[in-house]
Amino acid sequence: MDQVVSHFIGLLKTGNIKEITTFYLTQTPQSQAHIMLFLNLQANKNVDSFDYFQRLSVTLNGEHPMPTPLVSQLKNSQALSFFTPLLQKMANFSLQDSMKRNVLHYLFVARGEHTNVPFTYVRSLLLFESNVFLPKALSQRESNGLTPLECYLHLNIQGTVLPNHELTAFIALCEIERSQITLNSDNLNSALKRFKKQRADFDLTPNYIEQKCLLLASYYGVSEQHIITSLN
Repeated sequence: MDQVVSHFIGLLKTGNIKEITTFYLTQTPQSQAHIMLFLNLQANKNVDSFDYFQRLSVTLNGEHPMPTPLVSQLKNSQALSFFTPLLQKMANFSLQDSMKRNVLHYLFVARGEHTNVPFTYVRSLLLFESNVFLPKALSQRESNGLTPLECYLHLNIQGTVLPNHELTAFIALCEIERSQITLNSDNLNSALKRFKKQRADFDLTPNYIEQKCLLLASYYGVSEQHIITSLN
């Protein structure tokens, strides 16, 4: 176990929030991220302590941005749910790492994950929570010029068919994004190249291929036939 996390656990047992917070704030961003992930892990182990560890994650960061290394670690709905109160503070939703990616970029790529990308959850946050930085995060472009939704279309290789409610949420998020930034239609060519490679490298189901064509057409504002023709 990381020595910093080990020492943090010792402080947790004392219950002295002031000492715990002081210790946390003096650590490197990488160590702070390890501590945040530890809190998430503990909350996941025991439902009864979920609220405690979730509140603690917010308390420790106070009026400071969350540690930047944490951005790339939020790749599934469980982590998003736990860290939502923290993300809603400051400008954490739109906090970018060295690749100019925010949490939504990593969440939508879902590298190594086997569950559906939680488009519905993100959409509900946009509809019911007043946080100006979440809409901003949805429209931010990373170092390769891709928005979070484009990262899903270009880089998510799960090969999982979205259920209807997630598909509907994806389309809704596209509309929200379009209301904020201009579409970069040049990115469609690279999306098609990546899709061709995905089809060559993986045994994709016909339903997935059909839905992916629909998603690409919907996002880039072209016909499904255009996508199908370009792939062949």
